[in-house]
Amino acid sequence: MTGAGVFSHLVGEWRLTREFSPGLGTMTGTARFRPIGDGVLHYREDGRVTFAGGHTGDAFREYHYLLDPDGTIRICFVEPGTVGRTLHALRLDGTEAEALAATDTHLCGADTYVGRYAFALPDRFTVDMDVRGPAKDYATHTRFERNG
Repeated sequence: MTGAGVFSHLVGEWRLTREFSPGLGTMTGTARFRPIGDGVLHYREDGRVTFAGGHTGDAFREYHYLLDPDGTIRICFVEPGTVGRTLHALRLDGTEAEALAATDTHLCGADTYVGRYAFALPDRFTVDMDVRGPAKDYATHTRFERNG
């Protein structure tokens, strides 16, 4: 499967579960990929976060997923009036018989965000994020399963 194939399979609604480690908390909710233009998906997740100390609250996050002509999927921040800066660029490798995976690194000041994306489509995918910096030291593991 190509990047374009993965991109087209993302459209729709997904259940998400996220673990923040080491032992920091969890999140459950829903993620939606909605086409908003040629080669552009709007991603929004909404959910409930529970921190290890017992605090709970609502949370959301948004990105734009862009399909480049070479099949690269760029995950970009949502910024008013424009496609924002790129968080990760996914150059997928693999075959239809195996999960497609890509890893990319985003530098944000002194912080480093290493994302590993693994697609076992059409029904699931995972995102692992390792965040390190002077004041940051955590990881997340997010599982997505297709709704319906």
